Amino acid sequence: MLVIDVEIEKAIPPRPGEFRDPTIAYCEGWRDFHGMGVTCVCTYELETNLSRVFLIEDLEDLQQYLAGKPTSGFNTRRFDLPLLAVHGVTVDQAQHYDVLESIWIAKNLDPDNFVYSTHGGWSLDAVCEGTFGERKSGNGAMAPIWWQQGQKGRVIDYCLRDVWLEAKLLRHVIEHHKVTNGRENVSLQGP
Repeated sequence: MLVIDVEIEKAIPPRPGEFRDPTIAYCEGWRDFHGMGVTCVCTYELETNLSRVFLIEDLEDLQQYLAGKPTSGFNTRRFDLPLLAVHGVTVDQAQHYDVLESIWIAKNLDPDNFVYSTHGGWSLDAVCEGTFGERKSGNGAMAPIWWQQGQKGRVIDYCLRDVWLEAKLLRHVIEHHKVTNGRENVSLQGP
C-alpha cells in the first residue's frame, strides 16, 4: 500500500485581521484546488519502506507509479486526491483508505459535512501524538510560504516526515484497530 501526502505552492489566505505578507502568493482558500498548485508529492510504500518524492514536473511519473496500487493517507479524500485530480493524477477511490475519514465514520459523523464541534480535534498531529507520541515537524500552512521563500528542501523534508507519520499511523490501525487524540479513543476497521 502506498501512503500519499501533497504540499501546495500558494499559501492559504490568512483570516480577516491577520497579517497578509505582500511577498507571498495566495490561493483563494482550502477548496481552491486549481489555484493552490502542487510543489511536491511524497509517497511511502508500506511493504518496502521506500519513500519517493515527485515534484510538479514529475506528476506523469507519479500517475504511472500509483496505477493499480492501493493507496492511503490522512484527509486525502477531501484534500490530496482532489488536488491531484485537478493536476491530472487520479487515484483509484475503490482502493483508497483515508484514516481521518475512517475516524469520522467510526464516530458516526458524516465525513462530507465538517462541523468543527464534532469533527475537530482529530488532526494528524493530535492523532499521532495521542496514539504513539510522535508529532509533525511543522504546520502545513507554512509549507507554501517556505517553498516561495526558496526553502524547497525544508518543504520536501516536511512532506517526507508527514508521509512517514501517516504510514506509521496506518500500520498502527492495521495492527491495533484503534487510535486516540489524547482525549477520546476510536476503534477502526483497517483497509
